[in-house]
Amino acid sequence: MRIFRSLLLLSMAVLLTLNVQAADESKKTEISLSVDMVSRHVWRARFSGNAPCIEPTLNFQSGKFSYGVWGSYAIDETYQEVDFYVSYNTPLFQFSLYDFYCPNVDFEDSKFFDFDSDKSVHFFDAVAKYKGCEKFPISIMTSVLFYGEYDRNADNDQRYSTYLELGYSNFIGGKKVSWAVGMTPAKGFYADELNLVNVGMTVYDKIKFGKEYSLPVRAGVSLNPVQEKLLFSFAFTL
Repeated sequence: MRIFRSLLLLSMAVLLTLNVQAADESKKTEISLSVDMVSRHVWRARFSGNAPCIEPTLNFQSGKFSYGVWGSYAIDETYQEVDFYVSYNTPLFQFSLYDFYCPNVDFEDSKFFDFDSDKSVHFFDAVAKYKGCEKFPISIMTSVLFYGEYDRNADNDQRYSTYLELGYSNFIGGKKVSWAVGMTPAKGFYADELNLVNVGMTVYDKIKFGKEYSLPVRAGVSLNPVQEKLLFSFAFTL
């Protein structure tokens, strides 16, 4: 749809303008590159692919803005994904926009510039997060899928599927432990009705190699009560 494309271009222009202003204030843009090796791709207790994945991230940081690209590629070629994002951060809040591009493994019916047809493999996510503070150390995240064929019903209407998540982190035995509980308030992408869709725990650690290098690792347990699926995953970051 031409209207959607116009809105998308306008949004990008606004974000770029705001980013330039932030860059002028900070006079510095930082670039970081990392690669995660994960035993399975997991997103909000939903599992994709059938094998370990390589997940690179290229991130740009300018003042309070961060933007970049993230990918996930299963080593058996059963799954691939490329996401573009932009975020605005304050000490207590984070606001983000994502474009999830999930092409078929052979790229059939997966044209990148196809945003309009029923074969489009893009969908867009708007996320607002309260990070928590010392007096209230619980994070609150709200996500709304606002465009994409993956989130349409049988009548081709956008469902605006919503995901709400509470998070908490503490230290146990000197290791950081993060807890998450996620739910959806209505029928949509995550479930057929109001339901609890994610219960998870992740433990973070580092494996030391000599005195100068340590490898960040994490292990997590994710339960999707709706699908009745439980997964234990492991990952390390290069």
